Amino acid sequence: MTRLVLAAALVVALGVAAEEAAAPAATYNPEEWKAPLGKAREQLNLIEMFAQATRFGGMTVRVPAELQKVPLKLIPGTEELTKRDIELYVKEITFRDLKLTQDPEPLWMETRPVLPALLDFTTLGLSIEAKTKVGTVPLGATFRNGRLPFDLDLKQSGYDVGILPERRAADAKLDDVKLQVGGRLATGIANTFFKDDVANLVMKYGVGQTLKMGEGNLFDGGGAASTLLRLKSGSPEEKAVSGLLDAVLK
Repeated sequence: MTRLVLAAALVVALGVAAEEAAAPAATYNPEEWKAPLGKAREQLNLIEMFAQATRFGGMTVRVPAELQKVPLKLIPGTEELTKRDIELYVKEITFRDLKLTQDPEPLWMETRPVLPALLDFTTLGLSIEAKTKVGTVPLGATFRNGRLPFDLDLKQSGYDVGILPERRAADAKLDDVKLQVGGRLATGIANTFFKDDVANLVMKYGVGQTLKMGEGNLFDGGGAASTLLRLKSGSPEEKAVSGLLDAVLK
């Protein structure tokens, strides 16, 4: 009987230990994550500056050639496209009226901190090419009046961008989407394979790549608005422009 009691106590103790190990930590060591946290905050500042520029008629980002191909084999829900040797390439992304909301403090996720943020937009448009056995087909998708949660997922070498994290699914609003196709061939392919769920997956990949970009790529082709807003964060000029923007855009 004593052995049974001891065994039962051991099982309970192990269960409690496992629960404690699986539970997210309440704190983290700021010094350990100071460098990657600084890089992540700099990127959020850049995204905020870009978001302000999108309110002047929108901004189009050209996705670098090496990042255009969507890795369909790694994305659940695109098996039919892969089976038929269809490849999707995100060429450009257009943003209009972006509003960035970011949490002031990191959130600790078991082994590392993340910086949660949220993008609201009136328009998020994707210019896409579908390469098929019979040729290249232009496609597009436009999301309107949406909301896109994302995380800057810190690691010691910097950070990754996590779009639509599962724990924040309720924060997303991406149901207003319209697909664009051109010609009979494109229409047939789009109706068969390019549906809303695929558009969401492609958007998730394309926006994730965009939010990693540096200033040169993010503002490439942005025109006067990007030049105006490319100011040192915290400088008198930046504060003056931000104040003017806030007054004009209210």
